Amino acid sequence: MGRRVMARVVAASLLAGGCQAVVPSPEDGGRRAVPSPVSPVSPGVPVSPASPVSPVSPGASPVPQLTPRQFVARGRFTVGQGTVSRSQGGYQADGANESAILVSGPGRLALTNPQIDKTGNSASSSESGFFGVNAAVLAQSGGSVEISGGSVTTDGAGANGLFAYGESSTVSMTGGTIETSADYSHGGSAADRGRATLARVKVTTSGVHSAAVLAARGGGEVTVIGGELATSGRLSAGAYSMGSVTCVGARLEAERGEGLVVDGASSLSAKDCVVRGAVGARMFRVGGRRQGPSVLTLEGGRLMAEKGDTFQVRGTTGLITVRRGVRVRNDGRLLHVTRLARAALTVEGSALDGDVMTDETSSAMVELRGGARLTGRISRAAALALDASSRWTVTDDSVVGALTGAQIKGGVVENVIGNGHVVRYDPRLPANRALGGRSYALAKGGRLLPGR
Repeated sequence: MGRRVMARVVAASLLAGGCQAVVPSPEDGGRRAVPSPVSPVSPGVPVSPASPVSPVSPGASPVPQLTPRQFVARGRFTVGQGTVSRSQGGYQADGANESAILVSGPGRLALTNPQIDKTGNSASSSESGFFGVNAAVLAQSGGSVEISGGSVTTDGAGANGLFAYGESSTVSMTGGTIETSADYSHGGSAADRGRATLARVKVTTSGVHSAAVLAARGGGEVTVIGGELATSGRLSAGAYSMGSVTCVGARLEAERGEGLVVDGASSLSAKDCVVRGAVGARMFRVGGRRQGPSVLTLEGGRLMAEKGDTFQVRGTTGLITVRRGVRVRNDGRLLHVTRLARAALTVEGSALDGDVMTDETSSAMVELRGGARLTGRISRAAALALDASSRWTVTDDSVVGALTGAQIKGGVVENVIGNGHVVRYDPRLPANRALGGRSYALAKGGRLLPGR
């Protein structure tokens, strides 16, 4: 706390000595607030937010609450036109709904090694989660912020580190650190077609529902290149997408949340990343979110689930592609599909361990190709397709629906390693016509039998 207090003193001195607003803040020329039928909360009275855009576990989170725009973003240091560059220096804000730095289009701000400190709670969960109000650094209405090195620290509910709101709004940070310590406070966020980029940044969050990075509603885009991202709060994901998230060569660790989350018609890709979470990746849709498939792509790297499934798909259509040697770890389940969900898992050139399970309301399709390997049990008639170079090693009695691509020679299915177990298939399905309703031996013991 001593460092933070000192930061505020330094920032206040710098502001008093000439680091004042470059142009009037958006109250004069920016986006106006939409009148709300609800009486606005006094900025001086912090309200504990119930974030509608935070990583959540279905059934354990607040119901999303959509409210009209009530508050205009305010900033202690603002830029609204021209290009401004600053080196070193401190920037601080402690008021409700007040950012330390606010840049609105067509303004541009470049900072080198700044120290940015934001305290104070958001007065509205919708404002902080959807529009970036109360973030330490906020770019809106086409504004742009570029930060090289330095630190961004927040200590307040609903106080994101970096936030880009609106089309053509961008915020980027190269090197340096972002730290948030209160609930509903994400490290780097973007919403409504805004774009946030973090390159070689160390991000830590410790509050509940505080993802390291978040692509929020309206097609926010977040790119992470290298760096270390870590969360320790409950239900706080490493990366959360309601828009588009791309991670390359990064390390993400979520101690008490999901490594990766894809919410609704959104996408998330991780290339050569090391991802660790209580659950590896969760795909689901909260009511009111845009409908469409949730898309997750992994290339290289590792995905480790310390206390749950590698992939969970709930209440949505999940399209998962795993390629180029991805390694996984889980507590026994590779893919778990529930709550009226559908999942398609395509595995190319990777070896995955764990069971494939669905509930009675859901379905799953697993496709192995390019030398892929699956080791585990399949239950509740999930479909499996193999090419000639791929293998399924069975670890317990299993039931598949459609089984296509079985390589049969001399009455033995050579690309299903039975290990003495029984695998049943549904002979009524057209996809199983090639099996002819017959029984077959499996490599290394076991039987493939018609029936369910």
